[in-house]
Amino acid sequence: MAIKIKKKKPMPTIQKVFYIISAIFLLGAFIYLGTKDFQAPNRRKSDNIAFSEEYGITSDNIFKYKTTKETLNIMQEGSGIIFFGFPENEWSKEYAIMMNETAKKLNIKEIYYYNFKAARSSNNHSYNQMVEILKDFLPTMDTGTQNIYAPSMAIIKNGYVLFYDSETSITPGTIKPKEYWTTENIIQKESMMQTMFETYLNSN
Repeated sequence: MAIKIKKKKPMPTIQKVFYIISAIFLLGAFIYLGTKDFQAPNRRKSDNIAFSEEYGITSDNIFKYKTTKETLNIMQEGSGIIFFGFPENEWSKEYAIMMNETAKKLNIKEIYYYNFKAARSSNNHSYNQMVEILKDFLPTMDTGTQNIYAPSMAIIKNGYVLFYDSETSITPGTIKPKEYWTTENIIQKESMMQTMFETYLNSN
């Protein structure tokens, strides 16, 4: 006895179109979320105002927000002074103040600010490229891993790392910024920053 196999009805054209549109939408959403910089600044405000509100410092500052892609491009082939920090880090504020005051004395017009917290947490490709560029300056943990810590500063000239400073990025938890940054230590740090900035300005 032969068994007759019932043929499956072809999918209606409208249903095919619906599936195609849904697939395109999901692909677009995936690409967008994968490239979106969630630490990008609120562009409705000027950078100096946004930074002032984030860190509680004077609005008379020269910090310019940079995305992950922009920061990596500067590190690979550009020039600039980059501040790595995030507002939840209690040491970042004091460091930012010293950078700002020292740079303004030398008539430097901008310091690039990159909040790397989300990129480090996700360990994305761009962040790993930054770590690779800075590997000669970063501490190596017992596990053999390297990371960028806050606050720190990289001075880049034509894609070359002139200076990297992270003096207070890893400190004992018992020490507070106000205790560490005595008048004497502030003077020494600002003098060191000034030397770095002057070398950067005069370098070819």
